[in-house]
Amino acid sequence: MRNDMRLTYPLWQMAGILIILGFVLLVGYAGTVKTFPEGGFEFEISLSSYSSIFILVMLAAVFLYLILFVFNIAKHNKRMPKHKISMTTYKPQEYLEDDELFQDLTKQATKKVYTYFAWALPIMAAVYMLLPISKTWMIAGILILAAGQYWIFYWTIKKFMSSVD
Repeated sequence: MRNDMRLTYPLWQMAGILIILGFVLLVGYAGTVKTFPEGGFEFEISLSSYSSIFILVMLAAVFLYLILFVFNIAKHNKRMPKHKISMTTYKPQEYLEDDELFQDLTKQATKKVYTYFAWALPIMAAVYMLLPISKTWMIAGILILAAGQYWIFYWTIKKFMSSVD
């Protein structure tokens, strides 16, 4: 069970979210959107030398992440053919449903994530309504919440697995 990528899958998801967050912040600060009365719009990005270096680093991070992610999924699927990970399914891959114990563990982790969203979304909505927050930071907040859900799920599973070891 130690080499099961399904245990670290939430960390991979968090890494992808953080890379996307970097792009959102970069485009949010470097980009401008102009709308026209006729219904069209124009999007313009102005990059400074530091911003262009940052976007190149982010693109390299995306390619490195994708290569490592696909490589690790292929390695996992080869090593554990009964517990293959598929990137084309709607069911989250981190769910552990091998037996009743792992089904219960997945249920506990999912309940914690649900509770997290039950509190975080209304609070975030209230903050967004009361404060003048830009669209960039609204999207960043949603991405941070998404990363938080994966952290809660991972931490719950990890805590159980470390108590078993």
